[in-house]
Amino acid sequence: MTIATDFKFERPSASTSVQVLDGSRFLGRVAFRFSAISFALITVLIWLAPGASWESDVMLFKLALSIFSGLVAVGCWQSATPPVAPTVELDIARAEVRLVCEESGRRVIKSCSFADLQSAELNGRSISFWEAGGQFLAQVTLSNATAHAHLLHALRTAGKLD
Repeated sequence: MTIATDFKFERPSASTSVQVLDGSRFLGRVAFRFSAISFALITVLIWLAPGASWESDVMLFKLALSIFSGLVAVGCWQSATPPVAPTVELDIARAEVRLVCEESGRRVIKSCSFADLQSAELNGRSISFWEAGGQFLAQVTLSNATAHAHLLHALRTAGKLD
């Protein structure tokens, strides 16, 4: 005996980025980019320093320092890339919101049922989900009217939407 669910509507992809309300990640990326540019300038400018000696021990030191600062510049620049935002999946049949990271395989980061949500806010077609404790979970915008209506019905049934 098997149980199968058959939906009468197509499942739209409700992918959107998860938002962070403070700017700490952005400031960290700016600091890494500034560091990367500084180390790249050190890599080049160490060879253009006026009055530098061309002796072999000094040249070896310059070479080692420029290789090290070049590697640090590359590392800082790669650390400054923004993280891949997880995908928001809405499962109306199970009445839950899932955050899925698809960077290295499919991995569920967080799963929260509609009953466990603190609230859901509707603003036009955009719906914001808030976890227990008032922490922001995700914001989605559905363009499919049927999926939007089913989601609103499921949220109202769970008592999370007025």
